[in-house]
Amino acid sequence: MADVNPPLDGRPIDGSVHAASAWAELEDLSEGPSPSLRDLFAGDPARDDRLGVECADLWVGLSRQHLTYEVLGHLHVLARQRRVTDTLTGVLLGEAVNGSEDRAAVHGALRARDRSPSGPGVEEAFATFDRMAELAESIRSGKATGATGQRITALVQLGIGGSHLGPALVTDALRHLAHPDVTIRFSAGIDADDLDEALHGLDPASTLVVACSKSFTTIETLTALDGALAWLTIGVGDRAMDHVLAVTAAPDRARDHGIGDDRILEIPLAVGGRFSVGSAVGLPVMVAIGPDAFDELLAGMRVVDSLSAGLPVEENAAVLLALVDVWNHGHLGRGSVAVVPYAHRLRLFTPWLQQLSMESLGKRVCQNGSDPETPTGAVIWGATGTDAQHAFFQLLHQGTDVVPVDFIGVARPAVDDDRSRKGAEVLMTNLAAQADALAFGRTADEVRADGVDENLVAHRTFPGDRPSTAILLPELTPSTLGQLMALYENRTVATAALLGINPFDQWGVELGKQMALDLAEGTAPASELLRRARSLREG
Repeated sequence: MADVNPPLDGRPIDGSVHAASAWAELEDLSEGPSPSLRDLFAGDPARDDRLGVECADLWVGLSRQHLTYEVLGHLHVLARQRRVTDTLTGVLLGEAVNGSEDRAAVHGALRARDRSPSGPGVEEAFATFDRMAELAESIRSGKATGATGQRITALVQLGIGGSHLGPALVTDALRHLAHPDVTIRFSAGIDADDLDEALHGLDPASTLVVACSKSFTTIETLTALDGALAWLTIGVGDRAMDHVLAVTAAPDRARDHGIGDDRILEIPLAVGGRFSVGSAVGLPVMVAIGPDAFDELLAGMRVVDSLSAGLPVEENAAVLLALVDVWNHGHLGRGSVAVVPYAHRLRLFTPWLQQLSMESLGKRVCQNGSDPETPTGAVIWGATGTDAQHAFFQLLHQGTDVVPVDFIGVARPAVDDDRSRKGAEVLMTNLAAQADALAFGRTADEVRADGVDENLVAHRTFPGDRPSTAILLPELTPSTLGQLMALYENRTVATAALLGINPFDQWGVELGKQMALDLAEGTAPASELLRRARSLREG
């Protein structure tokens, strides 16, 4: 094992990770021979227990990753040299950790249910929670009415990216707790079909539309708002705007669109979109499951935030996951991660995670503007459970690329009946079997021992030695879902801290948006691709 009290020679921590002496040690280990997962398990029967860690109600198993105890020791040192838990503490407290925008990151502070933290916009956000709760209770109790006096029975949130993915995930995952008389829908795209689908079958007189845009300049959201207003006007006439709420960090722009102060819910500028479900962006979640359950979601997030900032590296699930990511991508050259939740209610988890991870870690410079000198963000992809097995597991098992897998399992079903319990057992059995099959494979001799024709031996051989991580939830509740989301958030921030990059900006999103605006306004050079598309449209 490596020294547990290393010199802090990983500074400057806002620059390349190569400044850390532990990095060089890991480079040497990655270039040398490494035992297979079969050998690692054969040499350590207790490996599953040794490389498993609890995180609140979650269990994280790293035994099927290519980790020797020597590698793990140097990874622990790397985390200390890069002062990763200091960064996580800064996020927990809402400190100024977003260097390129000279801004705090206060999403962690908003999760403190005792409302003790302070910071830019934090106190105001707590007051907004009270307004949200009042509105949610009014809708859920049937007291909220629209312009014509009809009860509000539907809420449609218009938003994209962080204004959509988090709330949609939570609302879908916890739909077994949703109010039976309130419909929650989302529209995230500029395509008219997206909005039409969200509004289909609803009555404008009993529907609220929430325009959710941090800047209130997002073209997709404002275009959808225009379409929604036209639809509302059909039902309620010139009082259509009475059915529109705004969630934004730019209230003046919302007012310019005719939305009154009493219908604007403000979010702090220092809440990043992909971290924003625990702010007013989560209004549809609160309406769906109620304020108390929403508080449970935030409390679950907060407990994992606190553990991620406070636990030593060896016991810290978020930091350990980040270290494994850096080991896999930076040292072993594995550029993608397949995320496979064995739960239909987590079907939107991977899209949410794609934005969280790839927007946060898709950077080519460090916080200080220098070259990180190593791969940064991995490609995140995946699908749910047995669907994934019948879609892309062939490549995972026998393809030429080695792709680490995150298996996410839920032990108890949301509905306690025989069919659901049987389904949950089949799902968990498949999860365990796939993890073992990827890790241990099937040798040619084992295939021959089964009497397989020699001509098929090569086809039926599985190389194994394919890494995976298991993350298990006891059941899917607001608290455990919040814990799972916060675990991945803190894993992402910890990875950024290791690499010296800023996970809170997203400059790479801006260039294409500006170029699209320039093309639309005719201020950019003519685009042959756009000309061809227009000619096809015009026939």
